[in-house]
Amino acid sequence: MPVLPAPVRVASPGVPHAGSPPPGSAPTIDRDAGSDALTAHAAIVSRAEALLSASAGAGYREAPLLGGAQVGTTDSPDSVRSGVLFAPILVADALLDMDLDARHPEIEATVQRIVRHRQSIDRSRPAGADRYYDLSGDVEELAQILLLFVRLSRRDLIAAHCAPPLAVLLAYAEADGVLPTWVLPNNAAPDAVETVASLVYALARWDARRFLGMIVAGARWVADRQQPDGSWAAAAGADPLYGTWLALRLLGAVMPNHPAVTRGASFLHANRQAGRGWGVDGDNPLATALAVLALQATRTELPQALPSEARAVLLPGAMGWPARPLLRFARTAAGLPVLVDHGSSTVTTLFALKASEALETGRAH
Repeated sequence: MPVLPAPVRVASPGVPHAGSPPPGSAPTIDRDAGSDALTAHAAIVSRAEALLSASAGAGYREAPLLGGAQVGTTDSPDSVRSGVLFAPILVADALLDMDLDARHPEIEATVQRIVRHRQSIDRSRPAGADRYYDLSGDVEELAQILLLFVRLSRRDLIAAHCAPPLAVLLAYAEADGVLPTWVLPNNAAPDAVETVASLVYALARWDARRFLGMIVAGARWVADRQQPDGSWAAAAGADPLYGTWLALRLLGAVMPNHPAVTRGASFLHANRQAGRGWGVDGDNPLATALAVLALQATRTELPQALPSEARAVLLPGAMGWPARPLLRFARTAAGLPVLVDHGSSTVTTLFALKASEALETGRAH
C-alpha cells in the first residue's frame, strides 16, 4: 500500500487572517536579517495574502504568454489550452496551506470559476461526445481541479466535474498504468512526466485503495524517467525545478524509499547556492520555493540553517515578488507542443507562500 501524506486539515469556519497590509504598504524588510524565522515567515504570509487577494480581485490579469504573446483570459472552453486556471487553482491551494477557511472568498471564487469552466466545456460538446479533451494540458488541469476538490472535501464537485472525464481517461490507460498515447503523443516529453505525476498524485490523495494499481504503475513510470543528475526533464532553457517538484511530490508520497527520491534530494542540495537558495542565474524566490517544496516532499532531513537561509531569498522586495519564467509545455488542438510561460508575480508569490508554510511546520501539503 503506498504511503500517503497525513490528511490535510481544512480550518474550521472562522475569519481570514487579519492585519494584512495593502500590497503597496508593506514595511521595508532587512533581507540580511533572515535568521529570525518567525518574523520572516510572518512577513511572507502577511504580504502574500494581501497580494494574492489583490490579484484575485483583478481577475488574475497576468495571463500566461504563448510565444511572447498573451493568450486569452476568458473562461471559454478553449481556455484550458492556455492554462488560464493554472494560477487561480494554485492560489486557492496556497491559501489552504495557511489553514484558511474553505469558504474564504478567494477559494470560493476559484471553485465557482472552475464550475463555470467545466459547465462551459460540457455545453460546447456535441451530443454523445466524451466530456474530455485529448491533450496533456487538459489532463494536468483535471489533476489540479481534482486535488483542490479533494482538499476541500467536495465530493459533490468531484462527482460532477472530475469523475466523468476520469472515467474516459482511465478506461484507456495502458497496461503499465501510463496515460494513453493519444493524450501524450510523445511519452518522453517533459509534459508527459508532469502530467502523469500530477494526475497520479491527485488520484492517490482522492482514493489510494481504488486506484492502487494506477498509482504504483504511474509512480514507477515517473521514477524511471529521472535524469542522470537526479532531476526530471524540463523544456529547453527552462529550470527543471517545477517538474522535479511534481515528480518528488508523487514519489515522496507513495514510494518514499525509492532510490529516485534520494537521487532527487541529492540533485537539489548540489544545485543550491552556498548559504542561499536556488536558481540558474543566481538564486531567486521562484526557484527557491520550488526547490524547498521538492526537498520537503522527499521527507529527508534538512540542514539546520536551510529554513532561515531560504527564507532570506523568499522574502518579498519593496514591490512584492518578481515575475520569473515558468516555462511549461502545452499542446495545440492539433497536438503540437508549444511552450507557455506561466511565470508572473502572482505565481512567484503563491509559491513563496507555499514554501514558507512548508518550512514553518516541516510539512508539505
